[in-house]
Amino acid sequence: MKFCPRCARELILRPEGGRDRLACPDPSCGFVHFGNFSIGVGAVVLREGRALLVQRGWPPNPGAWQIPGGYVEHDEEIHRSIEREVLEEAGIEAQVQDLIGFRHAVAGPAGGSTNIYLVFRLEASAGEPTFDNDEITGAGFFAIGDLATMERVQGLSRWAIQLALNLPPAIGLHADVGNDWLTGRPGNRLFGLRPD
Repeated sequence: MKFCPRCARELILRPEGGRDRLACPDPSCGFVHFGNFSIGVGAVVLREGRALLVQRGWPPNPGAWQIPGGYVEHDEEIHRSIEREVLEEAGIEAQVQDLIGFRHAVAGPAGGSTNIYLVFRLEASAGEPTFDNDEITGAGFFAIGDLATMERVQGLSRWAIQLALNLPPAIGLHADVGNDWLTGRPGNRLFGLRPD
């Protein structure tokens, strides 16, 4: 990034928040670049003891099998994004049950994007696995025992499926829709553990 996305002035390095950061020199603009970040989501969808996997058609890792997932759009609620991804990638309608884990990947000194990847457990409600034969070249529900011998199943997907199987149902984080203080703030959603 060389120019301010707000006012188009050339950015400078200046101390901000305990480190040097790219910032706009115009004090009336106030833009500070805090880095590049993305939020990804993955879905563990289980049906009759089988886990839903999709096969990647695009880089990185074309041919690898993984849980369905993708990026959260800037104007999309996070729990709706994973339901959308499952439908787009595998043709399965599914609803979020709980948030069971996440991965944090730091971009490092060379740049890139620091990423949070949230893993949700979903319940399938309709559909049979389908795929577009472009971005996704295969999709299906696979027996848990078969995952150990399948080639090119991503490690994160194996971890997420095992986690979903080992956790009691609905023990993870849930969207809390009943908070009055969020009224009037569309797009805000709290996730928390449910007290017993």
